[in-house]
Order: sequence, then structure tokens, then C-alpha cells
Amino acid sequence: MRESTRGRAPARRRRARKRGGCLKAALIIVILIGVVYGGFRLYRMVDDRIAALGNEIMQRQYPVKYESIVEKYANRYDLDKYLVYAVIRTESKFDQYAVSDSGAYGLMQLQTETASDCAKKLDIKPDLPDDLYEPDINIHIGTYYLSWLLERYDQNISVAVAAYNGGIGNVDEWLEDNSYSDGSGGLDNIPFPETAGYVKGVNESYQKYKELYERSD
Repeated sequence: MRESTRGRAPARRRRARKRGGCLKAALIIVILIGVVYGGFRLYRMVDDRIAALGNEIMQRQYPVKYESIVEKYANRYDLDKYLVYAVIRTESKFDQYAVSDSGAYGLMQLQTETASDCAKKLDIKPDLPDDLYEPDINIHIGTYYLSWLLERYDQNISVAVAAYNGGIGNVDEWLEDNSYSDGSGGLDNIPFPETAGYVKGVNESYQKYKELYERSD
């Protein structure tokens, strides 16, 4: 009987070691899963932070300023506010005291003759050109003029923006010339390099503003 008891003892020890090995393996698996999951979460956090930083950098390049004024007049004249921001960014880079070599003033770079004509239609009497440095007056007149151009050119943004920069007379001539017109109210090309660059700049800025801000509205 004693020999039989001693013979069974090693078997119990072997079973104990086996159970301990399973527990260690399970613990290692749990740790590995934790490491993988933690690494994935860390990767996502870093990736999200990098994306957020990239977005912040782009928003600095395409800022939203004078928001309440822009929204007020964009709504009044049925304009996309991001188009207004794109025009202001391209025209003056949001410098309310900007003056061009051709005598355009303020945020939306209005010339006194254009501003005077628009002011009469709006029944306001700004002191020109000084009042064109005032954001409310400048954006009021500028958005009205832009909306008027869009209506004149059947909501074709590129053509309206070309007229905003290059003048209505020039754009009307281009539209009648097969060398420039696409035959359906648009322009295939613009002969003035400055205006062509301006239209491209506004369109690119407009798309960027929508990409950066539309989802957060």
C-alpha cells in the first residue's frame, strides 16, 4: 500500500505543473492581446492627432474671419458664404486696409466707381473711399455686387468671378468671341493672365473652404 501511494504522488505533481503551464500561456495571450489593442489605440490616437494638426494648419491658411458680417450678407443676397470667404482671401487676404495699385479698397477690393453704383442701388450713402475700409460696408457692397454678377451670368461662378476681377465689359466681349467662349455661357479660356489666375485662385479657395468647414456646420 505504501508503495502504491508513493507511486501516485509524481502524477499529481505532473498535473499541477500542467495546469500552471496553461495559466501562463493564457496570461501571455491576454498580455499580447492587450499590447496589440493598446498599440492599435495608440496608433489611432496618433493618426487622429496628425490629421487634426493638418486640419489646423490648413484652417490657418484658409481662415474664417468677419464671420457674423459675412453670414449676414451672404444670407441676404443668397450667396454661399464659402464663396465670399474665397473672394476675400484671394482679394485681400482678410486685410481690411488693403489697397491695390488699380485703386481697389478693403476686404473685397472694391473700386469707388463700382461701390458708388452699388451703393445707389442699395440706397446707402457711404463716404468713399474711406468707408470701404469698414468691414460691414465693404462686405455689404461686395456681396451685393457678387450676387448681381452671378445673376447676370446665370450663376456661373467662374464667369462672375472673372467679371468681378476683369470687368463686365471685357467678360461680355470674351463670351461673344469663339476664341474664349465655350458656346454655352462659360469661358474656355481667359486672355488676361491676371484674371485667369484670379479665377483659378478663387475656385481653389472655394473648394478648400468647403472641404475644411462644411462638415462642421
